[in-house]
Amino acid sequence: MAAVETPQASRIAEPWYRPPTDELRYLPECPRLLRNLPGDAPVVGWVAIQHGPERTDGSLNLLDLETRRNTSIPLPGRPGFFVETTRPGTWLVGMERELVLIKVPGGEIAKTGITIPGNRPEVINEGIAIPGGLVFGTKHEQVRDPVAALYRFDCATHTLREIVGHQVCSNGKYFRCSDQGLDLIDIDSVPKTIACYRFTSGFRQLVSRRLLVPPSALPALPDGLRATPDGESIVVAFYNPEAAGAGVAQELRLADGAVLTEWILPGSPRVTCPEFVELDGGIRVLFTTAVEGMPAEAQRQAPHAGWFFCGATGLARLPAPPPLFPVESLA
Repeated sequence: MAAVETPQASRIAEPWYRPPTDELRYLPECPRLLRNLPGDAPVVGWVAIQHGPERTDGSLNLLDLETRRNTSIPLPGRPGFFVETTRPGTWLVGMERELVLIKVPGGEIAKTGITIPGNRPEVINEGIAIPGGLVFGTKHEQVRDPVAALYRFDCATHTLREIVGHQVCSNGKYFRCSDQGLDLIDIDSVPKTIACYRFTSGFRQLVSRRLLVPPSALPALPDGLRATPDGESIVVAFYNPEAAGAGVAQELRLADGAVLTEWILPGSPRVTCPEFVELDGGIRVLFTTAVEGMPAEAQRQAPHAGWFFCGATGLARLPAPPPLFPVESLA
């Protein structure tokens, strides 16, 4: 396993947007540049997973990149992720233990009947659309015990199946198909693992698992990720649960785990997820950060906790968008 190298480029990401309420700054996650929303303005969708330490509700949000105005859609549960569907303005959302369809910005909810099987204390966390379905993970409700899992929903058979078990907090993901099989990069935050899984066709069998980077070499708990346009590296957000004056994100090469770029986020140590956007005539990376769990003293060291940050990149184009989930498959 390769050791992490010194980054070739170091950049400072700047505070860019402050969500207007304590609830929205508590745990922002899953920013995604939208492509199937009515209208022409560039908009990033994101989830506020939880609105406070004792809350069991959250929201979906739409942030206009030109005006920096945010539209918030309150939900009766905690959303872990969303994906856009083939129906404009309709998202498939993992909320608590089920998948639901939600119209945006209206907020109307339709049940799909798809729920996590069993009764383990897990709730849906991060997920992505892949060709023919979804891959998503769960987290232990106290983010402590390895009772969570990775799941794959197959549109063709309308089935939900566990494909990897014994996780604590399944987070960022990247999927790609190669001649050797199906490759899934998956983060389990608490054991600090960024694992590279290979499956046979249809996710029928797990062929191999390797760690991209030794957990001891990572700067903090890995959280969300996005792949670069060439698919050869991933940008990982790191969540530091300790009191600190800055946060960090890194671009890691998939071939060997080498750090290619590092972003420093002054005043916000709990970095949750990146997303690539086009701003000011260039490709930038937008980072969500969180206040979650910070005592008052830690917040004084982190005046920009809960803000969105914007960092420069050397990229010439955006990554290809994820597939739209075929909503008709749920009929």
